[in-house]
Amino acid sequence: PGATDLKPGSATRPFFGVQPVLLDPEGSIIDGPGSGNLAIAASWPGQIRTVYGDHQRCMETYYSTYPGYYFTGDGARRDDDGY
Repeated sequence: PGATDLKPGSATRPFFGVQPVLLDPEGSIIDGPGSGNLAIAASWPGQIRTVYGDHQRCMETYYSTYPGYYFTGDGARRDDDGY
């Protein structure tokens, strides 16, 4: 609590060091307000390293949909206030 301001109905702003991006289906970044697929730029090593017993599945699921990004598998929206 207190690390970032909260807005009712919104998840909140990114935590320090986390670089979320909204991507359209072609993988282009959506700037400003909009809806798209949630991905993380500059993924850190402890975020996910593999899926036990199936490293290829990990790479295909989280890193190949949008090369250069960690794809969360979630959709997201950003409003006019940046939330």
